[in-house]
Amino acid sequence: MKNILITLSTILFLQPVLAHEGHETPGVIKAVHGGTALPGKEINLEYMVSGTELKIYPVSHEGKDLNASQVKVSATAKAPKGKAENLKLENKDGAFVTQVDFKNAYRLEVNVTTETSGKKDSFKFQVEK
Repeated sequence: MKNILITLSTILFLQPVLAHEGHETPGVIKAVHGGTALPGKEINLEYMVSGTELKIYPVSHEGKDLNASQVKVSATAKAPKGKAENLKLENKDGAFVTQVDFKNAYRLEVNVTTETSGKKDSFKFQVEK
């Protein structure tokens, strides 16, 4: 009985320690611009939202920014009860930048398609006010 209590108390004591294991997992995508990073087959994508401004950064799997001449990016935004609308993207300081119109919605679903060396990737995420 004493051994069972010691074993149980040891397990309960170590549980919080073991629960935090693995946060620095190899292969985790890091957001180099302070946004949210998404994995893709050909490239990765990082996005940042500030108010109604959306910045999209195409990033290589090695974590380096891709030049606008290396990648084509297109995007659409859709409100929960609306239709998908094309977003007009401008290249500014290495990012593809656009303004999103929430149209009385509190969130939008954004679909981004990238093409690099003739190969396409697609990314889906939500932005909120």
